[in-house]
Amino acid sequence: MSRTGVAGAGGPEHRLQVAVLGAGITGLAAAHRLAQSAPEFELTVLEGGPRPGGNITTERCDGYLLDGGPDSFVRTKPEAQRLIAELGMSADLISPRGRRVFVVWRGGLTPLPAGMSLAVPTRIGPMLATPLLSWEGKLRALGDLVLPSGYGRPSGEEESIGSFISRRFGPEAATAVAAPLLGGIYAGDIDELSIEATFPQLASLEARHGSLIRGLLAAQRSAVVRSAGPSPGGAMGAPLAPSGARLAEVLRWLRRAEDHAPSPFLTLRSGLGSLVVALAARLPDGALRTSAPATAIEPRDRGFLIRRRGGEPIPADAVIVTTPAHVAARLVPDSRLAQELVGIPYVSTATVFFALDARSLRQPLDGVGFIVPRGEARIMAGTWVSSKWEGRAPPGGVLVRAFVGGARDGTILAEHDDDELTALAFSELERLMGPLGHPRFHRVYRYAESNPQPVVGHLGRRSRIAVLLRDLPGLFVTGGAHDGVGIPDCIRQGEAAAQAVLAHLRGGESARTR
Repeated sequence: MSRTGVAGAGGPEHRLQVAVLGAGITGLAAAHRLAQSAPEFELTVLEGGPRPGGNITTERCDGYLLDGGPDSFVRTKPEAQRLIAELGMSADLISPRGRRVFVVWRGGLTPLPAGMSLAVPTRIGPMLATPLLSWEGKLRALGDLVLPSGYGRPSGEEESIGSFISRRFGPEAATAVAAPLLGGIYAGDIDELSIEATFPQLASLEARHGSLIRGLLAAQRSAVVRSAGPSPGGAMGAPLAPSGARLAEVLRWLRRAEDHAPSPFLTLRSGLGSLVVALAARLPDGALRTSAPATAIEPRDRGFLIRRRGGEPIPADAVIVTTPAHVAARLVPDSRLAQELVGIPYVSTATVFFALDARSLRQPLDGVGFIVPRGEARIMAGTWVSSKWEGRAPPGGVLVRAFVGGARDGTILAEHDDDELTALAFSELERLMGPLGHPRFHRVYRYAESNPQPVVGHLGRRSRIAVLLRDLPGLFVTGGAHDGVGIPDCIRQGEAAAQAVLAHLRGGESARTR
């Protein structure tokens, strides 16, 4: 008999209750999957803030459309596109209008070399032409082609992004390219972030191919022939050993003309907030409760009791916690688990938007924006939103945004109010882009302690958390702090938690029927 109900003494079956704590994209994906797969469950989603979505928020103002948090997701991870298709929103998907990215270098904007893939060069011409690296730095970057796997790797189970990129491509590439490009995704310090926890695909390429450049060629070649049948090398492709013939093939590939492959990024025409709205609308009536923070999770004979501020406690046969790790640490009923969760560091960031008059700008915005190496500016990056995406500004209008805070300026949000952040961001944008005129309006979105940092040692911490959760059957802790911060990663984790709940409550029945 499945555990879809438990008979009471002379009464009706007990309806199984599931609570999801946190209504960011992870929590909403988990709740949606549960609602679709087990409509017989009583589902409650508690969100401490006034709205669902977490870091995802979209605002419309005077013909402008602002994505206050993330503005896109990668198409190479299928979970987001699959969920969007399930919601009937595929027609709303759009790609960036531009592809060009700039790097702030010596006070000016320099194009990022074309063909960069996660800081790995895949075209030799742009790499040799860039002023971002000295000739010594360029030659050192190409040394990846011949260096063996693990060359110069420090001892230990995990390695920082900075160490990984430096030993494969040299310290100049790590400073000028990897730090703002890879570290910027996490608003973190590449000398602290774990390569295995943040970009495991790069670590896997090295383990399989030695050279990351050769590994990307093998992966591309594998993708081309995949339609003809299974590749003997799998998703990573067959290894390309550094023989003379193989190196000649790689060099021909590096000298190829510019690719016209689709952008790796996608978004929704009406903003990513529309995904949040669609997910919330699919939940059962009354399931989502905002401004309703949980305060504690207490084990009981069967399941848990969710304590919450200003309301009656909620019983639950299973609980999925998707809040930030430091919030989850205050909720879980095990001090050892709480200690592991609170040990995941976070940084604070803010995005500052400016709606501008196109006639006031002198800098042509012929790209998607720029990234900033440490020491070049007090902002982390700038996005030319209306050049990057269609439908973000009215005719004659321009929308730009600046990112501040992160690991490089961790106290800026605490030390500056919104007006001060606005003045700082505008000053830096004008210094880098030239006069911007008088903004039509501006907006500041703050994300205090909202950006998890998977630092070296994160995989070990994640394993310890998994072990501790085994002693709390029915309790599942997941989200961006654990196994990826991107939207597809969070959707994957939320759906996996929902499947784990189904398996727990149905005794494996869901695995046979899904």
